[in-house]
Amino acid sequence: MQFSSKNYQKRSQITRCFFYKNIHEIPFTIEKITLFYTLKKDISLKPLIRVAALIELITEQRSSFLRAKNSSVFLKIRKGSPLGVKVTLRKNVLYSFLISLIWQVLPNIKNFKAKSKVKKMKQLSLNSYMLNILDPLVFPILKDFYFFFKSCSNLRILFSFATSATKKEIFFNWRFLQLPF
Repeated sequence: MQFSSKNYQKRSQITRCFFYKNIHEIPFTIEKITLFYTLKKDISLKPLIRVAALIELITEQRSSFLRAKNSSVFLKIRKGSPLGVKVTLRKNVLYSFLISLIWQVLPNIKNFKAKSKVKKMKQLSLNSYMLNILDPLVFPILKDFYFFFKSCSNLRILFSFATSATKKEIFFNWRFLQLPF
């Protein structure tokens, strides 16, 4: 979330912790959030329309279809056929979705464990983090549409940061935003 004048003490604490010369060097701003869903087996259009409606209800923004760039005989995929659905959130919509995700969705997930590969990662820096939600029916807006969305599963949420950061900075960032890591 964006820093305000109330969080000046936290900003100064961050700059002292990571030895930044300036407050504006803090790489903790989330640039965009991308929600996406890809099909693995079924290539029909019916489940994609269902998932597109699910994502549009969650984000209140129009989704777009992901299409195959190349054809594959072994996977039975034609060039240009729809394979998934995605939505990219930026600015005010991003922060309203992030607040609803933190306060309404994540507490409703039973046995939530964020499966992060940051600890096993060999790179020194990275600029994105992916969260996988196995049951998207934990969103409160989807409670009334259980029978329509019960077959949808494995929704992926990708958080992209403005600049690349080290593992320690990412861990501190997620704790600062009160997100599970």
